[in-house]
Amino acid sequence: MPRKAALDLNATSVARLVREAGEAYKEHADGACPGLTLRTHRAGSRWFARFRHEGPQVRILLGDAKVWTLAQARSVAIDVRRHVEAGHGIPATEWIELKRAALASKGETVEVPAYMPRTAPPATWTYREAREAWGAWLRREAESPAQAFRPATVRNYSAVVGCPGMRALDDRFVSRIDAGDVAQVVESLVQEGKRSQGRDVVRVTKRLWAWLGEPGQAKRSGAAAGAMVGLKAPRLGNTKGRQHFPLLQEVAIMLRIAQHGVLSDGVGMAVELLIYTAQRRLSIVRARVDEFEPWAERDGWGLWWQGHRKISRGGPTERDPRAGSHALPLPPSVWWRIEAYLRRTGEDAAVAGRERSEWMFPKFRARRAGGDLDGHMAEDTLTHAVSAMPGCRATPHDVRRAFATHLQEDLGIASSRVGMVLDHAQSDLLHVTDESATTRRYTREQMLGLKAPTIDAWVEALRVAKISIELPDSETLKAMLVAENLRQRGVKDPVAEKARRAAASAKAWAEGRTTRQRARQTAVT
Repeated sequence: MPRKAALDLNATSVARLVREAGEAYKEHADGACPGLTLRTHRAGSRWFARFRHEGPQVRILLGDAKVWTLAQARSVAIDVRRHVEAGHGIPATEWIELKRAALASKGETVEVPAYMPRTAPPATWTYREAREAWGAWLRREAESPAQAFRPATVRNYSAVVGCPGMRALDDRFVSRIDAGDVAQVVESLVQEGKRSQGRDVVRVTKRLWAWLGEPGQAKRSGAAAGAMVGLKAPRLGNTKGRQHFPLLQEVAIMLRIAQHGVLSDGVGMAVELLIYTAQRRLSIVRARVDEFEPWAERDGWGLWWQGHRKISRGGPTERDPRAGSHALPLPPSVWWRIEAYLRRTGEDAAVAGRERSEWMFPKFRARRAGGDLDGHMAEDTLTHAVSAMPGCRATPHDVRRAFATHLQEDLGIASSRVGMVLDHAQSDLLHVTDESATTRRYTREQMLGLKAPTIDAWVEALRVAKISIELPDSETLKAMLVAENLRQRGVKDPVAEKARRAAASAKAWAEGRTTRQRARQTAVT
């Protein structure tokens, strides 16, 4: 039966509606209390609380309209709704009557428990408990000898299942959450223009539910088997069209600026290594000094035994300390720059009276930040340095696309050899099929003889492309880098920002907290 429009009920109108009730059931919504409904009938009229919660409509009987006053019905209807929305289920009839009795009592105290569900709530996890339990398990797995997950993966998974949209499910029981509930979260993200985050939510949530449904957690979590089977990720559209495939000239500009000297020594060398080897950001910043050594079989060449890999392929053993590494040949023009950098940083550490860091690129300004001196440069440092370069819109990862594009399309080098250098299951070119995944995945041979000419061809192409590039003078180039950096940070008044930084530096000097002052103190002691 369709309901009539809400009325502003009062005691007189309620009495009239009850008195005039006929053989047909009629419902009258209270405009002053959303969800409160008076259902009239000749045999008896009753108050109901009606509202939607977690999808289906909830309809809860309050009591007889001849016994309950309008004020009592309004007050208890609000309490009933709060009881349900707090996750305690539909309240017991006894609790509803106690609520009315407490309102009707005159001076007498009526004890009413905070919650009294009609049926006990599930003795299983809420979504908050489920994601916290999964996060703890992920961390244990990451810290175990097997290192099943990388710390970055654990942080990513925890952030995705704990994003603001998913936290809206925190107080709901896992047993009562299905694909439709998560789909609503994804839809809201899409409407906000966050399609990539929506895809992450679908991907990681399916992994969470697969873990919840395993025998070790199924009884505690209450997760239904296959609850997320129908969950689909939103389309990203033309992904390839949004990716940037920089030309060789753009990468050459990046290299020229990195070698100009306007960047700090560590950042400039890190960008150089990134460009020459086309490796991932994390591989660059996590490079260790002991991973670089001369290549005994080729005069003037060097080797980088890259320890960090996206996909683990074993680890060092006593018999083979380089096991699991990704070996990259470094042509003479690159190796002598690496050697020069190693000498400079070693001498700087000796002058400062401290041990040399194990990292090729130590954490930037670790002393001033009060951080661990043994930490490595942050990945974002590379990104910010590259994005501030004039004439460049490529990201560090775009260098890998430029590497694959130029070598395969312009120089005709087989995608199998390009893939060996990239250490990738497939080529970074989406339209190129890599036919040699088996060779790269299942052989322990480093294929140095095939990697060397591939990298040498890339280095030579960069050398030629650099010749025609002209950069502004040092002061102008530095001003351009600083201006772009300030713009990216949202600084609208460079003069005020300069004054703020000068004041902060003066305060640090007055308190003896600058790097030079601490270095002197260390040398004295």
